[in-house]
Parts: sequence; C-alpha cells; structure tokens
Amino acid sequence: MSSGLDARQLYKDRIEAVTEIWSKIMRNEVSTRNQLEELVYIIYKQKGVEPSGGFSKVRIYDKEIATVYIVGKYGLGLLDGELANALKNIFDVEIACDEAYNFLKNKNFQLGDNNDTEQFRKMVDNEVLGPKTEERGFRLLRYVFTGTIMRFPDFPEENFVGTYKALSTAFPDLADRFMRYVRFYVAFRVAEDIALGNIKKIEEKKIMKYTHCLRLNLTKCVPHDKLIREIALRVYKVPRKVLDRLFPNEDQRSFIPKAQ
Repeated sequence: MSSGLDARQLYKDRIEAVTEIWSKIMRNEVSTRNQLEELVYIIYKQKGVEPSGGFSKVRIYDKEIATVYIVGKYGLGLLDGELANALKNIFDVEIACDEAYNFLKNKNFQLGDNNDTEQFRKMVDNEVLGPKTEERGFRLLRYVFTGTIMRFPDFPEENFVGTYKALSTAFPDLADRFMRYVRFYVAFRVAEDIALGNIKKIEEKKIMKYTHCLRLNLTKCVPHDKLIREIALRVYKVPRKVLDRLFPNEDQRSFIPKAQ
C-alpha cells in the first residue's frame, strides 16, 4: 500500500521557503511582524506553497509565522540568546505559545492541581494571542499542530493530544470547539496518506479516518471528507482525478476559504 515516500518529504518545499525567509531575517531585511507576514506571503507565492491554514482565511499568513518560528528554533537552531531577544517583538505570538507549550511539557501535560490549571489558563488567556479566549486556544493548538505535522522531534503527536486535553481542562466550555482542531489534524494526516499513495481506495480512506482517531485515543475526531479533499488538493497538490475517485460524492467547491 505504501509508496515508500517519507511524510517529511511532503514539507520539503515549505522548509525551503522558510529557510529563504530566515536568510532575509538574518540579513536584517525584516524589522516588524507585518513585514514578516508580507514576506511569508511573497515567498510562499513564489514557491507555490499554500499556508497550512485552518478554518478561516483571516490573517492566514500571520498565522503561518508559527512555521517560520518552529523551523528557526527547532530545525535550524537559530533562536537562542541574543538573536531570540532581538526578534522577540516579531515573534511575540510564537514565544507566548512556546512558553505555554513548554510549561505543559514540564508538567507532562498533566494539570495536577488548581494552581497548575490557573497558571496555564493565564498563559493562554494572553491578549497577544488574540482578542478572545477561543482564538487564543486555537493559536496554541495551531502552534503545536505545526511542529507535529512537520515531524519535528520536539513535537510528538502525543504532545498535540496533550495540548488539546489541557486546553479542554482549563477551558471546559470550549472543549468542543478545540476538538475542531483535532479533526483538522486528522484530516491532514489522512490527506498525507493520500498524497503518499498509501490510500488508493474509498474503503482504505474510511478505515484510515478511524484508525487515526483510535491511535489518538479520542472520540468525535473523525473529519469530514470535504475537509480531507480540500487539504489534499490545496496543500499536498494531489491530482483532481485521484481525489474524484476517492471522493466521488463530494462537491468540488472549496470547503476552506482560499487565502488572499
């Protein structure tokens, strides 16, 4: 069933684009977050790379700065000491996410008492991450999602699940909303399987949707076929004829708004 390709190969163009962005940052060609957002847009368009996105196109290239930060810190090893301090105003969102993520890692993703929960809640409910608590939680989930989907060793899949569970504990009223991002992650994983040639039949696609949820040990995380199709088409550039065979009953109109 396998094509023999490594999933990390699917992100080769993205990492090359981000490496070029970092070369410009290191040459002091970027001094503000808005400039970086514009640079991400330009380089991605040049390279034919689509932002990994989410359910909204609002400031999608600003959200993609998470990829720039993670590749820089955890891939290229650039964000230590003086450089990290010099760029803290550009990466303020990502630094806040990274601090919350590392807090959870140090707690083994277990909020053991009310003090832990309250401290984590305060880290997430940070206006830097957005105007509303829900958006702030999504920012953290997207940050961890980015490291996990690109297979960085510091972001194993169980840490993504742990982040979701911690957010659901700290903000129980938003647990169902945060599950949407888990479905988004599962959709990415199934779309990866399609892009890698691991799924060739409709039955295999159905099985893999549930297999990923079983591996995560979560319920209610099976994504809609339309979302999987859209990610496979846009992010992984799977040919339409392949997707038409796997998703014969899906409307071909876009499910996620295209980033402008």
